[in-house]
This record gives sequence, structure tokens and C-alpha cells, in this order.
Amino acid sequence: MLKFATTSAMMAAAGLLAGCHGLTEAEFNQSAAQPLENDAKVAPIFVDWSQFAVSDDWYVSDHPLPGGHWKSDFASKNVLALPNGLNIKMTSKTPANESWHWDGGEIQHKARVKFGEYHTIMRAASGSGLVSSFFTYTGEYYGTPHEEIDFEFVGKSPYEVQLNSFTNGTSHGRIEHPVDFDTSKNFALYSFTWNPDRISWFVNGELVHEITSELHPIPQNPAILFANVFQGREEGWVGAPEFVDGAQATYRCMSYRPTGDTTSPTCAEIYDLEYNQKD
Repeated sequence: MLKFATTSAMMAAAGLLAGCHGLTEAEFNQSAAQPLENDAKVAPIFVDWSQFAVSDDWYVSDHPLPGGHWKSDFASKNVLALPNGLNIKMTSKTPANESWHWDGGEIQHKARVKFGEYHTIMRAASGSGLVSSFFTYTGEYYGTPHEEIDFEFVGKSPYEVQLNSFTNGTSHGRIEHPVDFDTSKNFALYSFTWNPDRISWFVNGELVHEITSELHPIPQNPAILFANVFQGREEGWVGAPEFVDGAQATYRCMSYRPTGDTTSPTCAEIYDLEYNQKD
């Protein structure tokens, strides 16, 4: 077994931000009015997307993105599970009104999450201009400051992963960590542990980065688990758009195991059994 205990930009109006994260305005207002208390019990999450379709436990975003750091919209048709995993892809379209030329996709879990182990087995989307991600997020319209913990994969740089976190709207600083494989061609296990005093990021079970509360404040508010694929607006970060129609990221598995839970399944077990075979 792996030898570790592994654990989006704001809009101007509540209705727009609600749409940005897949909620109707009524659902959004209800969730923002009833935030999870810091000491509330959180439930584990586990899904093997090669075995199960998208359930009612998840929201799938379906709306335009006129602002922020995106240069694409979200379409629910671009999020589909089975048979090889959850595929989130980019498709071209004829833009209308404030929409873009491209649709990406986004999924978020309905439950709030907090301290614990987070895992995904995934293969990132390929192509300059694209970003694939696995992250936690909360913000003003969820009744909290902006807090976030990220794994991001920039299509122009397939031999690195990008790591970041935000507390009270302030980033601890994006880290570009090199890896010895192409993240757009190989499935790998990406994990982070979120504890009250530190965040640790892992690739295939190996620690690649860690921050502590001595270096930067650690997020303390319950958040929401996301994955998405989009075209970035900042070409200095993501590169010029040179991806193909139908480019996609595939998420084989996603899991969250709260701190203190030692029995709920995680994606690390699938990775050990199916992707981490030793001669």
C-alpha cells in the first residue's frame, strides 16, 4: 500500500456565481444560508467512474462564463461517466450573446468537505490553452472567504503539475512541480491531505510539496470538491489555444476520507491494484 495518509474565481452577482458552480440560484441561496458548521461531521466520498454513472450526489455545471479567468463556457453534455471513467471534454460551438467559442465541463459534489485525504486517479486534457483540475473551493457567496486547494494541469506543460492554495483570498504561491511522465497520456494518482495546520500534496504516493501554518494560513472553512476542464484566459499562464475539438480529461476515481476515518475506501487502493503493479 501507499505509505501516506492522504487526504474559482468569484462573480459579481450571487446568481452568476451560483451558476458558475452548478447550482440554481434558489439552491445556491439555500446552501449559502445554511453553511456547514466548522465542527459538523462530514461524510466520506468515493466513486469509481468506470463502474458508476454521475449520480444525484453531484452537480454538473451548465452555463456561460462571461468573466473570470475562463475563455470557455460549461456544458453538461461534456461531462460523461463510463466506461473508462468520468470524461470532461472541450467542444467547439457557434457563440451567442456573451458565450465563448468553446464549451468545457465541470462537476462538483453537493456535500461539504473539510480536513482529511483527497484522491483522484486521472489523465489530464492535452493541448496548449487548456487547464484540467481537481480542487476544493469555497467563497463569499457560500458564506465564507475565498479558500481553495488545487491540483491543476496546464495542457502546454504535460510534464508538470501545478499546486496552490488560497486562504482569505490570498494565494500561498503557485508551485510548478515537474514529473517524469506525460500527465495527458498516463493515469496517475494525485492526492492531498488537508489538516488544520498543514496541506501536503502527493503524486503517486510521493510527497511533492507541503505548506504549514507557520508559512501561510491554512484554510479552515468547509469547502466543495470540484473537477473541471476549461480554456484559460491568461495566455501567459496557459499558452495560446492550440488544442483540438474533443480534447478531454479522464477521471477514473475520486475520493475523500475525513480525518479520523481509517476504513472508508480511497482511490489509492484502486491505484495500487490496477496501476502500480511491481515486477
